[in-house]
Amino acid sequence: MIRVLLVRHGETQWNAEGRMQGRTDIPLSEAGLTQSTLAGGLIRGQNPTQGHVSTLQRTHQTFEAFELGFAPSIWDELCEMGFGEWEGRRGAELRDEQPELFTAMRSGQYTPPGGETNEEVTERMRRAFFAAVRATAETTPTPSVDLGFEVRTTVLVSHGSSLRLLLRSLGLVQPHWWVPLTNASTTFVDIRLHTGPVSSTLPKAGLGDDLSAEDEAQIIRILSDQQIQNSARLRLFNLSPELLNPEEAPGPTIR
Repeated sequence: MIRVLLVRHGETQWNAEGRMQGRTDIPLSEAGLTQSTLAGGLIRGQNPTQGHVSTLQRTHQTFEAFELGFAPSIWDELCEMGFGEWEGRRGAELRDEQPELFTAMRSGQYTPPGGETNEEVTERMRRAFFAAVRATAETTPTPSVDLGFEVRTTVLVSHGSSLRLLLRSLGLVQPHWWVPLTNASTTFVDIRLHTGPVSSTLPKAGLGDDLSAEDEAQIIRILSDQQIQNSARLRLFNLSPELLNPEEAPGPTIR
């Protein structure tokens, strides 16, 4: 089985101010570094052996805080949705000034000048996600704290809007949901390599003890995009660092 840990980057000052970041390259705030460090305990417990980040520094800083001991692959495809002329603007101000356009943007019916459409972002995010899944063929299965068998685990650090669109396109969240992914939150997506049920205790998840690691790797290398999507299951959604260690987590942002 393959496990993909989807992580939104930690908080930035623009996040705290309610500004639309898009592709503007804003670093993590102190609160964001703390969130990312807290999330690192969960990530390390899953024993990932590969990682992927966007070209924006806030994802690099988040990944570095996990202290995994290896460098991630860098993808422009994993960047945040480009908001064009709206980048740097406070969402609350746009909602008050242009309520119809703001609502249309949230539903994917309007693109700010110079921005990206939902379809453009979805296409590039899916391209990176499927490639990351197939890349786990080159990793070694490792133990997981919540499963009774070893899995191939990779971590992908991206951005709120882009991750929501990816999860929707995979059929893992409903299109009408508007669930804000928390900064430095982790979402687990499991990719089954068989048609039977996934059990936390069944060795090799029912694949059979005679399947070698290289046999499994060969199956993964030739998975089609559609096969990956059909096999994807949402195991854990939007686990925030504040829930992992509330005593050490930064206080809520007041907007």
